[in-house]
Amino acid sequence: MSALEQRRFSRDTIRRYIRGADSLCRWLDDQGVAVVEANQSHIERYVRQHARLLDIRYGLGRLCKAALSVPFIATVLREQGILSGSVPVSKADAWLARFDNHLMRVHGISPESRHHYLRYARRLIQSLQTSEPDWAKLNAQHIRDFVCCEAAKRKTGSCRLVIAAIRALLRFLAAEGVVPPNLHRAVPAVREWRHASLPQHISTEELERVLQICRTPTTGCSRDACIILMMARLGMRAGEVRQLNLNDIDWIEGEIHIRAGKSRRERTLPLLEEVGKALGVYLRDERPESAERSIFLTFRPPYRPLAYSAAISQISRRIFEEAGVQGPRLGAHRLRHTVATHMVRRGSSFKEVADVLGHTSLKSTAIYAKLDERTLSYRALNDTFQKLVSGLGIQARDGSRRPSLNSLRHEFAVARIRVWYQQGIDVRAYLPELSVYLGHLEPAHTYWYLSATPELLSEAARSFAAYAITGGEQ
Repeated sequence: MSALEQRRFSRDTIRRYIRGADSLCRWLDDQGVAVVEANQSHIERYVRQHARLLDIRYGLGRLCKAALSVPFIATVLREQGILSGSVPVSKADAWLARFDNHLMRVHGISPESRHHYLRYARRLIQSLQTSEPDWAKLNAQHIRDFVCCEAAKRKTGSCRLVIAAIRALLRFLAAEGVVPPNLHRAVPAVREWRHASLPQHISTEELERVLQICRTPTTGCSRDACIILMMARLGMRAGEVRQLNLNDIDWIEGEIHIRAGKSRRERTLPLLEEVGKALGVYLRDERPESAERSIFLTFRPPYRPLAYSAAISQISRRIFEEAGVQGPRLGAHRLRHTVATHMVRRGSSFKEVADVLGHTSLKSTAIYAKLDERTLSYRALNDTFQKLVSGLGIQARDGSRRPSLNSLRHEFAVARIRVWYQQGIDVRAYLPELSVYLGHLEPAHTYWYLSATPELLSEAARSFAAYAITGGEQ
């Protein structure tokens, strides 16, 4: 009980955990297992014997509250020297442990990604249907069948994780010398057109409604408001927000230091005034006292860092719903796409967007090109113009380029000056007015038409000849 009190649990929560521990100990006694000899395998058996609740989100149903609390109860009991029995390590677990260590030390993959890789690696081992991994049975046909079976359960985008995990496992096994070196090539590729879909974002009006909620948070909601502002203003990933600690904020220089994460690239973002104020309110008024260095902690004791990025997405969905934002798959990444989309539409270069988002390659940023409406409109208009030029059989003059949209602007200027010449008007007196109309910064840019256009040169020559014949009477 003292261990739970030190974690600052409420009385009701402590009583619930004690009842759960009592139920676990009685079950172990019924199984003829001493508490001090129980291990992780007994805990897993105890959880499995609980009936699952119907839930459309889970194929096998979800665990009841009593079963969900068992892992934490087991952790506390281990800390007290109970449940100290050793778990027999199977050869499959030994191989997976070595694979996990390889992913961490050689490739530097994050713990969350390694968890997913190990999940699919374990499934592949189980598909061999042997008590111990028999790598001799792992042939190209078996790998293709396994990947196709897993891919059939998922959307195209989700299949990439399965493929990456199995290829990483096969390369590791090849390095260990237990499978042929090129066996990873048997993993089939999933056909997916690059940039086939548009990044999902919210409109400027919807973003403003979301930000308005964050600017006036209700009591106890400063944490969520601060999280949303960081993603909506700085384009941070949910995982980057979750992993922020107090040392990452430089209040003097006004900077936020983002540690290497998904892209393995550190970067520095400005601590905007709006974000800084929200963060200050949370740290001063709402963040619970804790020895944890992570900025964002859970609301309820024991006060711990947010365990998964999914918690950030749940916060985002709640704010979206409160702001009246609707759409499929609303989550934290929608705000990141929104930041990038608005930057591109305001004229920011892809390099600037990539630096803010932390992309290591501009190929990752190129998907936002399809959301640059001004550029897309110009390209569509230019394509139509080029089709008309080709259809009319208009060819480029000798030594000149093929007509473009800007040729229409040049044609207008030349035609206007030609009419002035034909009407006997003093062209040089009117050129400043034409310069203003065309939006030229300097009149010299407009005078270029007089010397660079053959038609105007001939008109100028005729005008000068008439002037010479009449003796200047015209």
